[in-house]
Amino acid sequence: MPDLVFTIPTLPNDIYAQHRTAFAQVSAYVIMRKNERVATIAFKFPRDGAGRLYVYVHWLGQPMVRGYAGGYGYDKQTAACANAAHKLPTDIPPQDFADYGTAYRAFHEALATDGGHHWDRVLSNAGFDVLQAV
Repeated sequence: MPDLVFTIPTLPNDIYAQHRTAFAQVSAYVIMRKNERVATIAFKFPRDGAGRLYVYVHWLGQPMVRGYAGGYGYDKQTAACANAAHKLPTDIPPQDFADYGTAYRAFHEALATDGGHHWDRVLSNAGFDVLQAV
């Protein structure tokens, strides 16, 4: 008796292919602290690798900011994050949890660091969990 072989046809409107195409130049992250979502960070990569990389940083409860880095040959993600961090508000009102101000300042300072460590590692070292969503 011959082995049965199952194949899954690839359709022109295959949802996985559509997803890959739609998000080919995008990655998104959820930033957690003490099991609570506190921020999101999304990157839009240039098609050619040498153009501008944009980052959108949103600390929940504050206005979203956008930063960028251009060129090639270095860590543009971290540079773009540092650029965006300088646009984050510095005086923040108290929010729902007790250490909101402390957490926000730690996030702001870590993200503004562009000194040799990747942006997600710096946030992790500051006490945040970085989860990739896309």
